[in-house]
Amino acid sequence: MSTLLKRLEVKRKNEFEGEATAWVNRDIVPLPPSRRTWGAWSFVGYWMLTGFNISGWTTASSLLGIGLNVWQAMVSVTIGQLIVAVAVVANGFVGAEWHIGFPVYNRFVFGVYGSFFPLLMRILLSIVWYGVQLVFGGKSVKVVIGAIWPSFYTLRNTLPENTGIELNDLIGILVFAALSLPLMFVPPEHFRKPFLVGSVIITITTFSMFVWAMAKEGGGGPLLSQPSQLSGVEPLSGGARLGWAMVYGITSTIGSICSGILNQSDYTRFASYPRAQIISQLVVVPVSSVIVALFGVIVTSCAAGFYPEEPLLWAPYDLLPVIQSHGGPGARAACFFAGCAFVMSQFGINIPGNAVSGGIDLSGLLPKYINIRRGAYITAVLGIVICPWKLLTGASVFLTVLSSFAVFLGPLTGVMVSDYLIVRRKKLRLSHLYMPNPSSIYYFTYGVNFRAIIAWICGVWPLMPGFINAVSRRPIGISEGWTHLYDLAWLLGFALSAFVHVVLSTVFPPVALGEVDDQDVFGTFTEKDLVEPAAHSDSDVDSVKGASIRELAV
Repeated sequence: MSTLLKRLEVKRKNEFEGEATAWVNRDIVPLPPSRRTWGAWSFVGYWMLTGFNISGWTTASSLLGIGLNVWQAMVSVTIGQLIVAVAVVANGFVGAEWHIGFPVYNRFVFGVYGSFFPLLMRILLSIVWYGVQLVFGGKSVKVVIGAIWPSFYTLRNTLPENTGIELNDLIGILVFAALSLPLMFVPPEHFRKPFLVGSVIITITTFSMFVWAMAKEGGGGPLLSQPSQLSGVEPLSGGARLGWAMVYGITSTIGSICSGILNQSDYTRFASYPRAQIISQLVVVPVSSVIVALFGVIVTSCAAGFYPEEPLLWAPYDLLPVIQSHGGPGARAACFFAGCAFVMSQFGINIPGNAVSGGIDLSGLLPKYINIRRGAYITAVLGIVICPWKLLTGASVFLTVLSSFAVFLGPLTGVMVSDYLIVRRKKLRLSHLYMPNPSSIYYFTYGVNFRAIIAWICGVWPLMPGFINAVSRRPIGISEGWTHLYDLAWLLGFALSAFVHVVLSTVFPPVALGEVDDQDVFGTFTEKDLVEPAAHSDSDVDSVKGASIRELAV
């Protein structure tokens, strides 16, 4: 057994990395300059690719279901995405400046042992969201296959009814899953060019669909002027009800991406220089998200005009087969290429956003045996094992639970951002983040920072009555005030937890605030020259990363 475990240990690529241990491997140490390859345009490409996707396309449509009209929904989306942009940059400073990811980030916030709490939460979300986006990718693959062989849409279903999925959908999911596997082999530092290429292709595709729909309908379609007649939802009149509905729209927009906000340092740690993530993300996050949401609702509205016999076609994978069935060979070709573009966009959101993210977090959980690549494959396997199509079959409750996770993630993000920017004023001692013993200034009390735990609880508890009411099959009978607190979910939780954490850290300050390492222990800022190990003595190797590696053994 010990021999097998030894063979499974993560191998180092050179002597300067040190041996993988229970607390460190090459993927969770601060990244050296050679692995930091993302410039400002890389972040533009990343957000264009992850913004122009199926989830983004349907963002505004979900708000029409609560009684908002198109323009009210777009205002909510715009405000929500502006807040997302600020939160993304704020929580990305740690990665951009100290080049550590989410698993290590939380060691100085929650303590070296307390960090496992947010880490396990984020791993769970990565697995579930990987499965959900896998289904959307599979439906896009179905469009591509159906454009080549139209009979694929009517393929006889031989699966039992209790599987919760038809055969052609399952084939699409399995094809998408198989195509995803080799992409996970690519290290994140090499994502720069695929991001740029993919973002250009999906942007051209969605813009083409928007122009085509507007030209064919001769305007924006009936959904703009008659939303309630088409959606079947009574419109909200002015006043408090409309105001709170828009507030809910803002927070649900934030909630849909709150898991990505939480682990933003997993991406910004690849920034080639600290400012690379700032202006690019402040601009591209709201712009890309608002544009694709607008395209989605306008194209759906136009389709309702020229396909009146069809239900509202919110998702591209529902719209494209209808376009194909009403058109000729040209329509089939257009649907093929559009389907390919949406498949690519799903790769763009699911590989870096869920698989690689899950891989980074799993490497923080078991760094001795799991690196980013292994963790990504584990996430992918578990994402299929949970049968995500069954989760989406009961979509109303399941998706409500997922979006309501902002109740827990907002306070978590508030604690993290306030700790780094306000409590520590951006000063960290990197070597002590990899020391699971009382010698570390981040050991706190038995490895847990109770200030952070208390602050998180203070941000969560006011939102819990509304959360329980939202996810319950039957209302539990709470007052309107609790519901309004829940409507503020991410924003209120973030603010409360950040405030409490700063107060507790001021009254009971953590030890050694402002301390930094005297030496560049990991070669993070002045990367060591990599030469053959034989040219160095053991003491030379120790000197490169000795401070943390030696103390890990204590």
